[in-house]
Amino acid sequence: MNFNEFVTDLDGKRCVKCEKDAKFTGVDPKKAWYCQECFIQMVRNKFRSALSKKKIYKDADARETLIVFDGTPSGAFLLHQIDDALKQITYKRLMVKPTVLVLVSVTDPEKIQHVMDRVQDIKTALLENVDWIIAHVACCMYTEVKDFDNTKCNGTEKIPEYIEMLSACTVPTYREELKRIMREKCLQKISEALHISKCMVPDDADILGRLAIDQLCLGRGGSLSPIVTVLDKRNNFMLIRPLCDVSKKEVVIYNYLCGIDKHCIQIAGTNSEVKSVQSLTDSFIRTLEDEKFYSTINTVLSTASKIHNTTSGKDGSHCSLCFIESADDLCATCLAIRKTCTGDLINRFIQ
Repeated sequence: MNFNEFVTDLDGKRCVKCEKDAKFTGVDPKKAWYCQECFIQMVRNKFRSALSKKKIYKDADARETLIVFDGTPSGAFLLHQIDDALKQITYKRLMVKPTVLVLVSVTDPEKIQHVMDRVQDIKTALLENVDWIIAHVACCMYTEVKDFDNTKCNGTEKIPEYIEMLSACTVPTYREELKRIMREKCLQKISEALHISKCMVPDDADILGRLAIDQLCLGRGGSLSPIVTVLDKRNNFMLIRPLCDVSKKEVVIYNYLCGIDKHCIQIAGTNSEVKSVQSLTDSFIRTLEDEKFYSTINTVLSTASKIHNTTSGKDGSHCSLCFIESADDLCATCLAIRKTCTGDLINRFIQ
């Protein structure tokens, strides 16, 4: 990346931490500017703070965690933070026992092989002495617990079923939401197979902010908090989002400064150009950012974190498909998804 992409109007700017000449800013350039060293430390602190506030690893017997690497800049950032935290000497080490899950969603065999080759290179630089597992998101199609082989991309034999499942959903908005739900189902199945109850995902603030608006449009406004905050606790499974306070811009600058860009891989499939609530949300947020409403994502996430469902699922019942609190077997959104799906593949996700 070009350094000039990150530098704008630096005349007279001073680091808010040490008073050196400032070079970088986070989400809002009207507020805090940092020198290079303080910027790197600021982003690291956001990651560590998200985990320490919730005291996730206070139990010494439950430190095994699945670290999801999806090839994105945020995924590479997460790997680097875990690697750095385990090697930490100056500050307190992060007491976590990681297993890296490389989650693939491309379907072309040549691209999958390319991912496997690239992973071998990345393993020599980051988290070399931990277990790495490569799995396709199509693992969500398994109907029973499988043993995972760390020498291949697991789940590729289920890709035709995975494609058929998505194709069966006829409404683009619901198809995108089903894809998100299937990804979470995949993570849960893999965690169950590996007997690891915690799963750390590289969802940054920009992803979660857009997700919050998506879910509001889909009628899940009363259950936003567990979907977009640090912890999402489920039955014997916990999703952890340590990048919930880190913006995509901060990730990109950090990766550039620390030379992490080289660890990104094209793992995810290309997004469809078909209009959907998700694509309109993305366009809406981009327009606001272009018009210098820099705090949009922070405002959305701050509000979403305070929203809790006080009516549905008071007895602890959850939707069988997406797992949000629901008095019925399926929430209204998932019921609509089911109705738009042809065939009966959708039924294997409803337990």
